[in-house]
Amino acid sequence: MFEEMLHRENLIHIAAAIFLSGFLFRDQIMLRGLVIVGNIVYVVYFYVVVDHPLWGGIFWSVIGIVINAVMIARIVADRTHFGLDEDERALHGRLDALTPGEVRRLLKVGRWRTAEEEIVLSEEGRPLAELVYVVDGSVTVEKAGARFALALPAFVGEVAFLTQRPASATVRLAPGTRYVSWEMGALQRLLLRAPSVRIGLGAALNRDMAEKVARA
Repeated sequence: MFEEMLHRENLIHIAAAIFLSGFLFRDQIMLRGLVIVGNIVYVVYFYVVVDHPLWGGIFWSVIGIVINAVMIARIVADRTHFGLDEDERALHGRLDALTPGEVRRLLKVGRWRTAEEEIVLSEEGRPLAELVYVVDGSVTVEKAGARFALALPAFVGEVAFLTQRPASATVRLAPGTRYVSWEMGALQRLLLRAPSVRIGLGAALNRDMAEKVARA
C-alpha cells in the first residue's frame, strides 16, 4: 500500500497534502518550510509525470519556493542578534517585547549618545522633540514642585509620545549619562511603516510606565 501511495501519479496528492499541512502550524518557519517542500514535489510532478513538462506550473512553483525561502531567511534574521553589538544586545534584553530585528529597525532611526554636560531633555508643559531611553547614569525629574531621581533604565518622554501632548515633567541628565534618542517625526514615520515595531514599542512603553507607577 505504501508503494502504491508513492506511485508517481499520486505525487500531486502528496504535494497538496504537504502544502496544506503547513497551514496547520502557527510558526512561520514551519508553515513556509512545508509550503516549500510541497512546491518541490509539485515541480517533480509537473516535470516527470505528464507527457511533456508543464513549464507554467514549474515556473510558479519555483517562484513560490524562492519567495518562501527569502521570507524564512528574513524571519530567522529577525529572531537572531546578527548585526547587533554588545550595547545593542543589552538594549534588546531590556526591551524584550521587541524582536532583535525590530530593535535593529528602531536603532536605524535612533542615536546613541553620552551626555558631556548636564542636559535638559524636557521641560514641563513644552512640546517634546525626542523620545529617549536612558541606559545608565543619573536622571533628575522635576514635576509639580517635586524633585526626584529616576530609576534606570527607563524611557523619558513616553507619556508625551503616547498622548501627543507637551512634556509632563522637566527632566535633566547628569554628565556621563548614556542614552538612546529618537526624533519624534522619524520615529512616527517608522511606526507607520512597521506595525510590528509599533506594537512591540507600545508594549515596552506600557511596561515602563507600569514599573514607574509600581516604584512610586
